[in-house]
Amino acid sequence: MEEISCKRKDPYILSFVAACSDSGKTTLIEKLIALLQSKCYKIGVLKHSAHKTEIDQEGKDSFRFSMAGAEQVIVASKEKIGMIRVLQEELELRQILKLFSNVDIIIIEGYHNNEYPKIEVHRKSVCNRLLYESNDCGGIIAIASDQKLDANCEVLNINNEDCIAEWIADKAEKFFKTKSRC
Repeated sequence: MEEISCKRKDPYILSFVAACSDSGKTTLIEKLIALLQSKCYKIGVLKHSAHKTEIDQEGKDSFRFSMAGAEQVIVASKEKIGMIRVLQEELELRQILKLFSNVDIIIIEGYHNNEYPKIEVHRKSVCNRLLYESNDCGGIIAIASDQKLDANCEVLNINNEDCIAEWIADKAEKFFKTKSRC
């Protein structure tokens, strides 16, 4: 049986946000997961959906259980476990983050208005606006962009995922040094 214990008491939490859709957040996060895992970090990802989301598939047993009225359905195999919970109202971000276990870094995609540090993902060909320049989104500590920007935060080359992963690992290690270990 897999031991569920944490390498570190508190995970480093980092949000990825963008002023416009299709800026490449998901693609960048996908690449960063593999790069950070290669540095021995365990990664968790929380994807916010502003739309009604159906993660269950019609016709599957779990879907049928939900449709029959089950408040929670857990699907488990030897490789994965997933939970579907019917919500009466949206959970607060902190409540959702408590569902993570045994991870070193949690990456949040979306949730613009949260207290965690953020990397804004920006591609000039997709969007001329920057959240960084407005008061719409606080806590931006870096911008991953395909253009040079004059900003009072770190500007990372969005096309250099290795450099971004190294930058995140450095921030995570500084965070871990301020927190007690397990």
